[in-house]
Amino acid sequence: MRIAIDFDDTIVDTTEKVKEYLAKYNLTGFNDFEEKRQFYIKHIDNITKELQLKPYVKEVLDELSKDNELYIITARSRYYSNNVIKLTKEFIKKNNLPIKEIYFECFEEGKAIMCNKLKIDLFIDDKVNNCLEVQKIGIDVLLFNNKYENLNSVDNWLDVLKYVKKVDING
Repeated sequence: MRIAIDFDDTIVDTTEKVKEYLAKYNLTGFNDFEEKRQFYIKHIDNITKELQLKPYVKEVLDELSKDNELYIITARSRYYSNNVIKLTKEFIKKNNLPIKEIYFECFEEGKAIMCNKLKIDLFIDDKVNNCLEVQKIGIDVLLFNNKYENLNSVDNWLDVLKYVKKVDING
């Protein structure tokens, strides 16, 4: 099976790290897109360097990689930083994640296009819209740590492993 996985808030807790940075600078959120953009331009490299894997990601990906090809399909781009792609690749390498390839700058429709191009069998993402776009083209999806009608949902990486094993058995 070929499995594609989102990076932010699926493999790592990006939102939690962003909240830490907001609190550090006495911010509660952003008033507009430009304020958000400036915040990310200033902080995304440091945020990326401080990211932590979600619980059981490493163990589950190691187990899944025995019989499956694993890909990351992410919206991460050079929009906020010229270093973010390099830092993301370094993070994957440093954590020894068994990822065959990483595809950057894939937004909603782009994730579906990339999944189709790579002949992905299962797509895992925390964003409803990304999952809906991929599901539209007939690819099985898992909505990570989120709920939405007519989408298979999982709460954690152990649930992902159970789902994949069930699909393999019922195949």
